[in-house]
Amino acid sequence: MTRLSAVVASFAILGLGAGAYARAHVADEPLDPSKGLSLSSRIPCDGSTNPQDEISLATTFSPGGWERSFRINEFDEKYCKRMDLEFVCLMPGKTSRWRQGWSSVSSLPPGVGKVGLDSCYKHGLKDAPKYLLTGWYKEGGPDPKLPWKQAPVKQVSSKPDVYEFVDPNGGTARLEINRR
Repeated sequence: MTRLSAVVASFAILGLGAGAYARAHVADEPLDPSKGLSLSSRIPCDGSTNPQDEISLATTFSPGGWERSFRINEFDEKYCKRMDLEFVCLMPGKTSRWRQGWSSVSSLPPGVGKVGLDSCYKHGLKDAPKYLLTGWYKEGGPDPKLPWKQAPVKQVSSKPDVYEFVDPNGGTARLEINRR
């Protein structure tokens, strides 16, 4: 009987933890691909190797106002929820989804980052991956209880590649991408 009590107690603790997470977690607005811009590797996919096109990213955000963020998302056709061992997935997802790969947030010091854009979706395939640059803001500031909302991103320059968005409060965000 003590073993059964331990199992019941374990499930009760898991249930309480899941309930607390659900009450405290605020869902972001769903990603809308029409508000983002596609990015891709300049190196063509040959189907036998998978080189990366390394890009440098520099963000600037106007001071004050609402919290803003740039994100680079990658489309994942067959994602693995848990235990991805590269050769086998122990818990595959049932649908496709956009997975966040890189982000820069206005509440942190601006900086420069590097990201590798794969040429092929997976090693051995000739399909190119889908990358999407998106802009996000939180109405009211950096409160963790506020959801992120998506803003349309525009390309304002092509040499270098410069992208911008403006939140409804007038705050601006700018991203410059340099390719080697």
